[in-house]
Amino acid sequence: MNKVYPHLCARCLTFFISCLPVFLCAQGAISGFMPGRGITDVALGYSTESFSSYLFGDEKQDSRLTTESMNLFLEHGFTDTLSLVVNIPYLWIDPENRGLQDAGLYVKYRNQYKKYASGYLNLITSIGLSFPISAYPKDTDTPIGQRAINFQGRFQGQYVSDFGLFFQLQSGVDFQFLEELLPAVPILFRTGFGARRYFVEAWIESYNTIHGGVDTQISGGAGSQWLRIGGSLYLPLISNIGIVVGSSRILTGRNIGLSTRWNAGVVYRWDRRRG
Repeated sequence: MNKVYPHLCARCLTFFISCLPVFLCAQGAISGFMPGRGITDVALGYSTESFSSYLFGDEKQDSRLTTESMNLFLEHGFTDTLSLVVNIPYLWIDPENRGLQDAGLYVKYRNQYKKYASGYLNLITSIGLSFPISAYPKDTDTPIGQRAINFQGRFQGQYVSDFGLFFQLQSGVDFQFLEELLPAVPILFRTGFGARRYFVEAWIESYNTIHGGVDTQISGGAGSQWLRIGGSLYLPLISNIGIVVGSSRILTGRNIGLSTRWNAGVVYRWDRRRG
């Protein structure tokens, strides 16, 4: 094996996964890598998500909807163990239901970094809020959101091997503040492989709102459950710019559309130390 190969794999993994949430925003905005002191990751993505069946509680009904979105993601490393994450989405369904939705602001801290003979382990904790940043309508038949404040806490472990393979497990708790408090537990498992000229990954996500009700309209705010699978392919263009394409599918759930999502975007890394 070329001695440079593990370094290139790790660099590809770090660059891609740090910007991954902009393309797979249903997974949340927290990755398993730290950008490092003075490094800023910026990503701009486009996605389209469509379904023809919606689960009102456990009852599946025919209902068609397509949502398009643009998403701006930024993560800045203040130190090697502390970073700030910002996520800003713009969604549109039709002329009435469109606009800036719920921005996210998160603090991310690496509790532990441990080097092994064949790789390393990151343990990361994050806390943050998502909150509405525009007065989009929430009482229509197909709102883009509920204009709710949502607290998110996450803890994750991620192992990255020297030859480019990684495994990540993430969980935590969400608290959505609507008419009543809606707690939820997310669980995410992700694995992938990075080589010199590409990166590929696959993931599975479970999300469970505790004591949720039954939606009476699409995105009715009664609390959702879902099981989702997905994957992405990343291709570098130059040393600090790359493109990514991906897809995901909701297999089952509650108060959720059985949707298929397609996404594409560009990512950029700026290192203040290099200018």
